Amino acid sequence: MKRKSIFIVVLIVSICIGVYTHKNYKIDTSSGKIIISKNSKYDASEEIKKALSSLGNSKKADFIANVDTSADVISLSFEGLSDKDTINKIVNMLDEYGIKATFFVPGIEAAEDSSIVETIQKSGHDIGSGTLSSTKNMEKLSSEELVMDFCRTNKILKIVTGKDPVLLKCNSTVYNDNILKAAYASGNKYVVDSNHYLNYQSFKNYDQAYRYVNSLKRGTIISIKLEGVLDSTEYKGKEDKTTIDEQIDIDKKKSKKEKDENIIQIVRWLLKSIDEQKKMVAKVSELPNVEVYNNLQRIKNTIASQYAKKDTLKIKANKNNTLGNKTNDNNNSQNSIDLINFNEILEKNNKRQAPAVSEFYTTQKALAYTFRGLSNEVSLNNVLTELDKVNVKGTFFVTKDEILKYPDRINKILSKGHEIANGGITASTALLSKSPEEICKEIYEVDKLLKDKGIVTNAYMAGYGYDNSQIQEALSAVTNISSLKNYELFTYSKSPTINKYKNMDAEDIVFSYFNVNSYMSLRKGEIVYFRLDSNLFKSDNVVSNMIDIVTKNYVQNGYVNKYNEKSNSYSLEQKPLGYSVVTLGDLQKTFENSSQLGRYNIIKNPVPMKKRNYEDALEMMKTNYIGNVDVDTSDFTEQEKSLLDKGGTIDTKGENVIFFTFDDWGGDPVVNEILDVLNKHKVQGTFFVIAKNVDINSGISNANPNLLRTIALNGNDIGSHNYNHELLGTNREELGKSLVKSYDVMNSVIGDLDSLKQYFRPPTLILKREGLAAVFESGYKYSISGNISTHDYIETSAQNLVNYIQQGLVKNKGNVVVMHMNDQAYYTAEALDIFLTNNEKGVYGEKYKIAKLSDYLSN
Repeated sequence: MKRKSIFIVVLIVSICIGVYTHKNYKIDTSSGKIIISKNSKYDASEEIKKALSSLGNSKKADFIANVDTSADVISLSFEGLSDKDTINKIVNMLDEYGIKATFFVPGIEAAEDSSIVETIQKSGHDIGSGTLSSTKNMEKLSSEELVMDFCRTNKILKIVTGKDPVLLKCNSTVYNDNILKAAYASGNKYVVDSNHYLNYQSFKNYDQAYRYVNSLKRGTIISIKLEGVLDSTEYKGKEDKTTIDEQIDIDKKKSKKEKDENIIQIVRWLLKSIDEQKKMVAKVSELPNVEVYNNLQRIKNTIASQYAKKDTLKIKANKNNTLGNKTNDNNNSQNSIDLINFNEILEKNNKRQAPAVSEFYTTQKALAYTFRGLSNEVSLNNVLTELDKVNVKGTFFVTKDEILKYPDRINKILSKGHEIANGGITASTALLSKSPEEICKEIYEVDKLLKDKGIVTNAYMAGYGYDNSQIQEALSAVTNISSLKNYELFTYSKSPTINKYKNMDAEDIVFSYFNVNSYMSLRKGEIVYFRLDSNLFKSDNVVSNMIDIVTKNYVQNGYVNKYNEKSNSYSLEQKPLGYSVVTLGDLQKTFENSSQLGRYNIIKNPVPMKKRNYEDALEMMKTNYIGNVDVDTSDFTEQEKSLLDKGGTIDTKGENVIFFTFDDWGGDPVVNEILDVLNKHKVQGTFFVIAKNVDINSGISNANPNLLRTIALNGNDIGSHNYNHELLGTNREELGKSLVKSYDVMNSVIGDLDSLKQYFRPPTLILKREGLAAVFESGYKYSISGNISTHDYIETSAQNLVNYIQQGLVKNKGNVVVMHMNDQAYYTAEALDIFLTNNEKGVYGEKYKIAKLSDYLSN
């Protein structure tokens, strides 16, 4: 009965659609053309007749394309229509960011569901003509055919919106005189063109969107196609035909739902990028006025320039990027500040706060040293000499006072290839009591002084690394000034300038501050701050000596613990790390993409795992637990014991396979060494991570999301080893929270990469019935132990480890080898290298295939 009712409903809907279609328009099967019915409210016969009669007057529609402007403005347009839900989400996002766009709507789609167009219009967006059915290559049509298409579309849009559409945008069309004349005759005053097109395939992550927006020229029109792929005329540059064909193949495989979800994400990333980069967005119809604005702005700037420089002296940047000795610099800077209403800028900024960057989210194999205090010239010279020796480039924050007093010292810093950055005016704690307006003025004034000397920076450090809400608000506000739009507020992750180190030697300071129980090395993206003029140090070579020790022991090399069987203890040993120290500017501008490592963003509100009920979780224990022969299962019922896997191998259909897996967490030296070996042999593994160590909100000082992302970018699988290594016998409620938190934390770092899997490894492999049920209830798809558990963290030689792995291998199965990446896994990478080399040489008979778990476990 239920099926019959559904059939009747579908039949009625189909009849209604058919009646509507017959009443309003039909498709000529011989020509494929859409014909508007004479009795339709959308009949445009009179409009077409009038337009054809006026074709001969040779008037043409004006052309709107990218404009050349000094205003940091772009324009957004959308082509085509999607379903109502997708359009609603896009319109809501535009509203959220306060952006007005232009939608070029095909007439037929507008007629089919006018409510979608009404939704767009109610939100204040412009509606333009997207022609009747988004026909391509319209330059091939006759003038009469063009007029008929344009007039019919305009008639539909006028009835739906109540307004005559003045904008027209054709799909993949070369605009010739015929089109421009037909457009004008049909009522379209402007024809719009763009050379920047996006669709649902355009970005893989937010960083790509950010870089795309950052690369746009001012006055660019971005056209977003709501449906379909980009063709050869819509790529920014010339694309290989194969690339376009591949996009079409991908398009065919994607469902409508997937495409809609993707386009929503693309728009979200785009709008966020526009907002963060402080770009203005104008409607397409407003672009012709941008030139007027541009000319007015030039006049305003000229007047301001004349007012600020009454003596008409032009200050030019020195070609060698060094400071000049100009007596009127301070006056010019002050005059410039007086022209800016910082209160108004702060009010418009609406108390937004810039984040304080203490370290970078980056996969670049680099970190930064920053400095303050040019008054101690001896200490400065010692540091510059040492930086040269260890091949390091630093960033020196300078104050207004230092710019005026020490131009020669600044020149020397620059001549060595180092960077000068904005240190403000007030360096003392008095800065913390200043208002946002006062801090804005300090930032702007020092930036102006630097720019007048040819020094460009996007970095500001408040005092000696201070940070409060007033400072953050001020920095956010000044980024609304175009010349400071890319400014960031910096503090530091490490600084050994502490009172307790007064009068200590450099070596004692370093090995006390960089305690190896916590820090096996410095991490990618860290900012280490040194103060040159501190009275804590007993000599002027303490800072330079610290740089030497830190660079050699924590940047170029790092530490790993080596097990001594006789003493049953560990000793520290060095391993090469190979990181570099670069300027803040280098780290600031280097973004991660398909061809380079660099900055990325932490994902807010990542998609969580889908939880299961208790009964389903119990069932999954029987099929999705990969066990270990030595694990105690006494906690399970006899029936469950008989069904639980104990072998620890994976069914590979007779293939000889090895899955190398790595547990826990360690510092950069040990993890990078494992990654280097895997990459050397062109294989991947699976890493089970204690997620607390990558959680930026965990409160631990050495949380390292950058290293987790590095593992992922190397193509490896990543699973959970719980949040804080909680055993499966932990209180069930607490365990459930940790299981979910573990996945969510890692998802926020690598959720945009195809690496995070819903795999779990029980800490110490210990198994408890309710704990394992909690794993599957939380959303994990597999719990994986393994058949070869190496205990590599107490191994005394690499060869012993290799032999142990070899002895445990099972033929015609997928062997799961349990290894570690903690700071005690001294021989793990070396043993892995030996084994993989032997395997490639056929030492073990038939060569084993090396795979990651996701190669064989279904999702």
